[in-house]
Amino acid sequence: MTARILVADDNEALSELLEIILLENGYEVVLAANGDELLRKAQTTSPDLMLVDIIMPYMDGYEAIRQLRNDTRLAHIPIIVLTACTSLQDVVTGFETGADDYITKPFQMPELLARVKAQLLRANRRPVQNPLTGLPGNTLIEEEISHRLRIGEPFALLYIDLDNFKAFNDTYGFARGDQVIKLLAGLLTDLKQQEANERIFIGHIGGDDFAVLLPLNSVVPFCEQLTAQFDVQVPALYDPEDIQRGYLAREDRYHIVRQVPIQSVSIGVVTTKNRSLTSYHDISRVAAEMKHLAKKQPGSVYIIDRRSQQVLVPQERRKRRPTVYVAGSEGLIKQQIVAAFEQQMLVITSYDPATNPEQPDLVTVIGASISTAISEMERDWPDVPIIAIVPGDADDPSTTEFGMKTSIKPTVPVGDYLSLALHLLRLEAR
Repeated sequence: MTARILVADDNEALSELLEIILLENGYEVVLAANGDELLRKAQTTSPDLMLVDIIMPYMDGYEAIRQLRNDTRLAHIPIIVLTACTSLQDVVTGFETGADDYITKPFQMPELLARVKAQLLRANRRPVQNPLTGLPGNTLIEEEISHRLRIGEPFALLYIDLDNFKAFNDTYGFARGDQVIKLLAGLLTDLKQQEANERIFIGHIGGDDFAVLLPLNSVVPFCEQLTAQFDVQVPALYDPEDIQRGYLAREDRYHIVRQVPIQSVSIGVVTTKNRSLTSYHDISRVAAEMKHLAKKQPGSVYIIDRRSQQVLVPQERRKRRPTVYVAGSEGLIKQQIVAAFEQQMLVITSYDPATNPEQPDLVTVIGASISTAISEMERDWPDVPIIAIVPGDADDPSTTEFGMKTSIKPTVPVGDYLSLALHLLRLEAR
């Protein structure tokens, strides 16, 4: 697995030189020009190691390292300080703020590469259990997934992530943030004990990310119970006035006060039922796609990948505009969705296999009772992604049978739905 290194230095020439050298030595490289950018890219790219300059604009390296060490999702990542400051006090300050190693400029590239390699090796030797939750960490998660793929055992992977965790952590501090992570870990462990199934495996990827492996028939009840129980218990970790208000009031870096919703949980689910997944990297990539879609929806949500096999789009299909079939009773939601699709230059088609045999690229079904429509589409178009839009209080089992459930209320922007649809269509490949 290629290690990803995040380089933070405001010296553009040095950053580019480091990027070239590291790429030549087989590493993946991400660049940041200041401390603020370092924090944002560390949160979005999950590096394996960071090279951090001390003197940078907007936020210096010392402060950036302090904030990194206070973020439970990033605190485990090794940090090597790069600096022209050579005084003993600078060195001491660097280690006290949380640096793992220290190298002064100008430095020799062989020495830097040796220190990078040593820190990565040391990180890989850390305990296989997560120190906060005691659950199996990345090494054991990869081994368990690879083993099940190798023996051909059918299973589902749940990629679980907390929504709005950073704002909570920044507001209440990392100690209470750890309580939320322990709450989620405890709920997962309790559900495993209730199921009494030895084939359920729970792992802690790091920070607020978890992985669960379980039998195919356990996916829906497990997800339903987890999301429901988390929504009931997480408010107890907020201050009463924040719960009464219904959100956290947080000032962003532009000094604009934002309303951050109460934490929820997003779950991306991928199974070995409909597609041939042969490696840990393949299945984790698809699970990450599903989690990304889930996080676009408000509240606690799980989304299950029901696509059969990802096939390259034939050249003749790439030349035409994607087609979408929108089914359901006439209404404002349907009118808004159709209008949004037409603005994206998509073709709206009708469901009639007899007169219109060409299958669409995406189907959207709107309504509270849609079992019959979905059953027919599953029969005629087994490989087409289907999105169900149901009232928030609807309980139609068909929405979980075909693997994707999306609840929508009149206040939810159609743009959120459109983002989900466009992702499934993969417009960039057509």
